[in-house]
Amino acid sequence: MNNFCARTIWGAVFVAVVIFSLLQGFWGQWLLTLIISSFCVKELLQLRNAASLFNLSAAWVMNALLLCMHPAIPNLLGLVWTGQEFTLFLLAQCMLLLLIYFGIQLFQKGIALFDDASALVFALVYISIPCLLFLHISGEVYSWHLPLLVFILTWCSDTFAYLTGRAFGKHKLFESLSPKKTLEGFIGGTVLTAATGSYLGSLWNLGVWQLAVLGALVSVAGTAGDLFESALKRQVDVKDSGRFIPGHGGALDRFDAFLFVSVVVYSWSIFK
Repeated sequence: MNNFCARTIWGAVFVAVVIFSLLQGFWGQWLLTLIISSFCVKELLQLRNAASLFNLSAAWVMNALLLCMHPAIPNLLGLVWTGQEFTLFLLAQCMLLLLIYFGIQLFQKGIALFDDASALVFALVYISIPCLLFLHISGEVYSWHLPLLVFILTWCSDTFAYLTGRAFGKHKLFESLSPKKTLEGFIGGTVLTAATGSYLGSLWNLGVWQLAVLGALVSVAGTAGDLFESALKRQVDVKDSGRFIPGHGGALDRFDAFLFVSVVVYSWSIFK
């Protein structure tokens, strides 16, 4: 099987899994997000040469705690706590674990603790917090529309930018980070993603112009996320962040745009 066929087949499987998960309700979205964030955290720590079992375990536990900071979870678990009380409790536990982690690293590595500690904190900020915001996009009463919109618009932006770049691309967008990206592709991807957002806004009754603006913002954020991850890989001179999906590279390669887009869509959902 050649690389194109592998990419196509596994890409279709990936799309089907995402859509299926989001249509299952909040727990489907939560589990999907946990899997995505866990693999991304692992790959980021590997890129930073900090993927020891201790670091991975600490990062995964704190990542899971952060992803539980959602107001719907206490109700779904039958707890008497309010969403705010539950969030503050989990935040306190996450900070306690972080302090314990710092203490252990200090006694084990001395001043060298900052290498691993900075990688772990960076992973939580870069990956876990955007994933938490993605969970909040669905609302306290679950709705699959906006979470699915994150993926649809991200996929559209990537696809449209590739197609218009292949057809009309002449000027490099940021050659030192991504030699294949072109200014024409970026503009084409932004315009066509905005048009797709407008259509979905009409179809789902979410506002034609609001979704057109969101589509454009998603394209900009997705491109920024892709370039940011490219910079991380360039720093350590690797082509792929890992092997998450055959033919598609690592989880960070697949979800770099998703991380930035989730922040933008959450912000848009608050201020729209």
